[in-house]
Amino acid sequence: MSRMPDVAVIGAGIVGAACAYSLARAGLSVLALERDFPAAGTSRACDGLILCCDKTSPAELELAQVSAGLWAGLAEGLDLDFEYGNTGVIVVYATVEGLEAGRKQAIDRCGCGVKVEMLDAAGLLALEPNLAPDLAGGIYYLDEAQVDARRATLALLQAARRCGAELRQGVSVTGLRRDAGGRVVAALTTEGEIEAGAFVLAAGVWSNEIAASAGLQLPVRPRKGTILVTSAAPGMIQHPLLEGSYAASVHADTSAAQVALVAEMTAGGTLLLGSSREFVGFDRSVSRAVAQAIAARAMRYLPALAERNVIRAYAGLRPWSPDHLPLIGPVAGVPGLYLATGHEGAGIGLAPVTGEIIARWLIDPAYGKSQATSGLARTVWPGRFGDLIQDAAAVRAAA
Repeated sequence: MSRMPDVAVIGAGIVGAACAYSLARAGLSVLALERDFPAAGTSRACDGLILCCDKTSPAELELAQVSAGLWAGLAEGLDLDFEYGNTGVIVVYATVEGLEAGRKQAIDRCGCGVKVEMLDAAGLLALEPNLAPDLAGGIYYLDEAQVDARRATLALLQAARRCGAELRQGVSVTGLRRDAGGRVVAALTTEGEIEAGAFVLAAGVWSNEIAASAGLQLPVRPRKGTILVTSAAPGMIQHPLLEGSYAASVHADTSAAQVALVAEMTAGGTLLLGSSREFVGFDRSVSRAVAQAIAARAMRYLPALAERNVIRAYAGLRPWSPDHLPLIGPVAGVPGLYLATGHEGAGIGLAPVTGEIIARWLIDPAYGKSQATSGLARTVWPGRFGDLIQDAAAVRAAA
């Protein structure tokens, strides 16, 4: 790219890749900057579930539903296969009390257009015969999907490049430079300054370090999650499984490690087992105690796993935000800077809609005004973050 790009996207994980694709497809010249290689961080150390069932905020649920539809279209339209599957997800409950609470939540989501099927104990075992026989029942969310997150990132970047975007790997962004008027005009990198018309900060857990150079403090912290991979277990499960307490573990803000069952079959026949959440800074080492807790939780629900081996374990860092909503949009008082971060574990599912929102902000100066007049409003964190993000979710502020 010989001339200054219209937009530079900082980060080539799945969110940055989606932003680059949407911006390039909209006709803007795009430069994506990645300090390592695409999907080197969170996007290669996670499961690939695209969920609506765990969204407790109406704002995030609306985002998730729109994004799920975009993923279905991308699966048909992108050249690189990223193992998209619309298998649905089953949320399983060990107790009658938990099942009843889950059913009430499911009924609420039905009112928002989410398709569900209630399962008693017999119905649950009919769909998943390898589950423990003493479970109370489950809820089958029919429209949930899954992808290979790493391959999906590569597919989006490939499509972005075909639309004219450029990807530079091995370029670490260390800060941002603002001009006398306060506009962000350049990224400070290991290859010198890189100028662009606008900058999209999609650096995940590293976003705060970069934003600080522009005088901003983002409420984004790393939250570690651990995944176990089993030996081949073909037929062990027919659908991705979540424990009923999964959503509560996502929204728990305690520093203690949170563990709840997530089980997902890969195309290769292995199982991905999670999930855990803990605040330990940027430590990506695998905790033996947490891995053991995940294994024990998985065997509670799938006893036959006792006959399988764990062939590897890995941990990744999710970009957590206090209200569990992503930070998407321009920064008030800092022209030229847009945020696409803070998705925590929902980055895979929300990547396409994030890209579309960012593209709309950049190509339509009247977008923010039209959102305000149409009843769509911003989602903000009402603390030190204040009104930093304008129209952060671009959905009804019902959270």
